[in-house]
Amino acid sequence: MNPEEDRLGRFHSLSLEELDCVKLLKRFDTKFVFHRDKLPFVFDYLNGHYGILEINRNRVFKYESLYYDTDDYFFYHQHHNKKLNRYKIRCRRYIESDLCYFEMKFKNNKKKTIKKRLLLEDKLIGHELSGKMIEFGKNWILNDYKPILDKIKPKLRIEFDRITLASQASKERLTFDLNLAFTDSKSKYYKINNLIIAELKSETRSLNPEFLHHLKNLKIFPSTFSKYCIGIATTDNQVKSNRFKKTLLKLKSFD
Repeated sequence: MNPEEDRLGRFHSLSLEELDCVKLLKRFDTKFVFHRDKLPFVFDYLNGHYGILEINRNRVFKYESLYYDTDDYFFYHQHHNKKLNRYKIRCRRYIESDLCYFEMKFKNNKKKTIKKRLLLEDKLIGHELSGKMIEFGKNWILNDYKPILDKIKPKLRIEFDRITLASQASKERLTFDLNLAFTDSKSKYYKINNLIIAELKSETRSLNPEFLHHLKNLKIFPSTFSKYCIGIATTDNQVKSNRFKKTLLKLKSFD
């Protein structure tokens, strides 16, 4: 058993039903990006403060996301240009729980994330938006963006593994994404080794100062990271990616 697996086994388990109490579809997000070697030491602090999602004795889960955008990457450029009141639109398959959703994420001008989702009963992703998805989107998206829903297409598939921790006492989720791989609409494939993207999702902006101090000692600091934007920037060399240059250079050191 390696140190990472050993630390995972020490957390008390949470069922999917227990995790539903901490859905946090409206939340503030804080991300941390670091090398996988540091993950066991992060878990050392968290054990005793958080429980871990477990399904059928499994604690690491496979996710598959398909992101939609226009041919000129409207949503990508919104993020690149630091525009708030912006969207990400995707289908996401939760492999182990056998669930699939059409999801719309909105980052408002207060930097709060709001997520709406539609259960896809046929569990199919990999196609253009259905009429039901478009109708769902137009019922929720801001009026200025409604015409764009008729123009978006599948642009990037992202696969990764996720570990999900939750604190029911403080209404927080803490996820760790690893084994990140991108495939664009032209089947160009790119995988990032040894990368961990941790994301703290909470109802408030406040962060545990002791936890932040522990991360600081590991030289881990809050940062920004969009899986969709980094995926587009790494698979399509024609898009503008100035804002992500520092992150892209950092990722090369993880191989």
